[in-house]
This record gives sequence, C-alpha cells and structure tokens, in this order.
Amino acid sequence: MLALPPLLDRWTRPDTWPLIGALVSASLLLGAFGFEIFGRYAPCPLCIGQRWAHAYLLIAGALLFIALRILRPASTLAARTATAVIAALAAFSAWRAGYHAGGEYGFWRLDCLAADTSTISVDDLLSSLSTATNVVLCDEPAWTLFGVSMAGYNALISGVLVLISILVLFRKPYRSV
Repeated sequence: MLALPPLLDRWTRPDTWPLIGALVSASLLLGAFGFEIFGRYAPCPLCIGQRWAHAYLLIAGALLFIALRILRPASTLAARTATAVIAALAAFSAWRAGYHAGGEYGFWRLDCLAADTSTISVDDLLSSLSTATNVVLCDEPAWTLFGVSMAGYNALISGVLVLISILVLFRKPYRSV
C-alpha cells in the first residue's frame, strides 16, 4: 500500500476533514465577496443561494471539527459520519453551482426570481423608476476565465471536494491518533 506523506496523511483523516471542508468553503466565500466588493460584480439570486450553501458547509465543518476534538479520542464512526456530512453539503453546493452554471451555458432555462414586490406601494414603485438600477441576469456570466464562469468554478471545486470527501470517508487504514 502506498503511504501518504505525513502532512497529507494528517489532513486527509476523517477526524480532520471537516476542518478542510470548512476552510475550502471559507475560501470560496471570501473569493465571492472579493469579486463583489473589489471587482464590483453584483451577485444574482442564484449566486446568493450558492453562498448560503457554502455558509452551511463552513458552519457545519467548524462545528463538527470542534465536536470531534471535544470527543477526543473520536470514534471512527463519528469521524466518518462527520466526513459524510461534509460530502453531502459539498454535493449540495456542487448541485446549486452546477445548476447555475448549466443555465449560464444554455443547457437549460433558468428561473431567476426577484424579490417579493407585493408590499410595495404604487407611489414607491413609480419613484423607484427614476433611479438607475443595475439588473443582474442569472443566465449571463458576469466574469469568466478560460470560458468557465464563477458558478462553473464553484461547481468544479465543490465537486472535487465531494470526491475527495468520499475518498477520505473510505480511507484505509484509519488510525485515530
């Protein structure tokens, strides 16, 4: 059997993996907020949904990592269950991002829902028409690199996180040291 280098061995253990999932999500969230704040790329409603998926993964990963440290020595079953939760949340994130990216590439039609306007009065609506507004479309990528949009990169990175989480989940041997 091929032995992993010590640092890679430590970071790919099921009792440490929730922290890695949380760090990956934190990095993607920081990137998204960086594009919004510094790059002036306003998010569409589907982009906001992708951010929430990563917020859930970040919170769950941090809480699971802390719980496994408190339960130390963590049981193998608890650590593998935590890794399975990270895999499931990363799969949810990959699905949300993949749906958005597929719509951007024209594979299917996107329904980009706007905010609820049922409580807005006619006077407020008419006064808002005089204000210039930047409309963000869900089916047009705001930014691409090598033909891949931000949603596409999110889907790819989240998908890789799912695959590595599955490998970590079934990793042998697992020593809880």
